[in-house]
Amino acid sequence: MKTFIRTRSLPLLTALTLALPSHGALAGNGSASDAAAVALPLLAAGVSIYYDDRDGFWQLVKAEAATIAMTEALKVTVRETRPNGQDSRSFPSRHASVAFSAARFMQLRGGWEYGVPAYVVAAAVAADRVHLREHYTKDVVAGALLGIASSSYFTDKPYRVSVGYMPGDRSILAELRMDW
Repeated sequence: MKTFIRTRSLPLLTALTLALPSHGALAGNGSASDAAAVALPLLAAGVSIYYDDRDGFWQLVKAEAATIAMTEALKVTVRETRPNGQDSRSFPSRHASVAFSAARFMQLRGGWEYGVPAYVVAAAVAADRVHLREHYTKDVVAGALLGIASSSYFTDKPYRVSVGYMPGDRSILAELRMDW
């Protein structure tokens, strides 16, 4: 089974995830945060599928499902009014929880070189929700913590095994390395 392979394409794709929606959200009245909150988990799932990381894919599915379930349970229980007064489903932010869950997954499966751009996208989602007056800062912080906690629980860091050798005149130096 292949693991979440490190390439230079994921940071580029993550940057596109952030840049593409900002040129006009999906259907007129949506925001960049609407599109990015959906695109980030889809990007993580797509990369897992592309590299045949079945374990990672199912860990992402479980983490995102748990994130959404916990977020919705809290929204119904807490009933915090949004800053714009639209309804009483402000706490916690589902956009932030889903985006940060995907970012944490990408960081755990691919390392910080993938985590940093994913966290930048997730932070932009959270900031946009506050800017749009859909959430208070505490709502997006709670959503972020919930998403990070969910992915931390469900996602395993892949271990990597490498074998190397160096032949000498009358000997061979062999190395077995495991990272986890």
